[in-house]
Amino acid sequence: MKKSGQFYLIGLLIIVVGIMWGTYQQAIDITTFSQFKPEKKASLHKPVRYFGVVSRYTPREIFQGYQPIMDYLTKNTSYQFELKLSSSYEGTAIQLARGDISVAAFGSFLYVTHKDDYDLEVILQPLNKDGESINHLMFIAHESKSIQSIRDLEGLSIVLPSKESLTGQWMPLYIEQTTGIKFNDFNSIEYVSHHTTVAELVLSGEFDVGVVKEPVAEMAIQKGLKIIHSVPVSATSPLVISANTDSITKDEIIDAFLSLKIQSNENKDFLKNWDEEFSYGFKRSTDADYDPIRKILKSINNIP
Repeated sequence: MKKSGQFYLIGLLIIVVGIMWGTYQQAIDITTFSQFKPEKKASLHKPVRYFGVVSRYTPREIFQGYQPIMDYLTKNTSYQFELKLSSSYEGTAIQLARGDISVAAFGSFLYVTHKDDYDLEVILQPLNKDGESINHLMFIAHESKSIQSIRDLEGLSIVLPSKESLTGQWMPLYIEQTTGIKFNDFNSIEYVSHHTTVAELVLSGEFDVGVVKEPVAEMAIQKGLKIIHSVPVSATSPLVISANTDSITKDEIIDAFLSLKIQSNENKDFLKNWDEEFSYGFKRSTDADYDPIRKILKSINNIP
């Protein structure tokens, strides 16, 4: 009986571990969400190309904002584009290096720190609503809070996005240089996986302040949050390929995005369904556009 009980416990443990692993795989695989499954368009008879997105949002949010972009690329190139996600920022870079994906929406920190490691090339930058390739990072708080500026943060709690992002890496130094407040002066600090999670935690009252990308902050305002400080960053998040991406795929991606007529009434309607960061058009980009990011990172000793 004793041995049979042990075998029972071992078997039960194996089942539990299997369920947990399956749950994890489901969390990063968008095709497991039946209501969000992309339609298979076998009738197109086009070769498939995979598009990666760093994990700045949840898989559901990425699918909702990026599947319309896949549909656009499929319609306007020689390929059928499908999303392929990773559970981490660097995981997306590894996918590019292996040739598992042809192109990816990156973070600027990831691109700068891993360009040489994975033989990456930036090809495009999204524009913001003012037609500029400038990104802003926003400090947000609940509108009911008396917090008016980042000089009011001492003794409060703060939540930041992933340490794999520029926001997570830079903000501790930026706050200290701007206000003199050190991270030890906060009541609590936490890093979370997604920008939208930051906004949700501030909205729920679990944290006093958070820092997010501009598009997330603008959506958060509609839900009861306010912006208390804006930090201009001189480069929007890049669209990146690797040495494994063939030149025809590269050229067709560039042509498709640059041919978007943003002001066209016809295009305005379907662009509303795109991830907001991609819905204002693109410009060609080169590695030199990210030198200001390198300058920021050198100041916090992340790059020799």
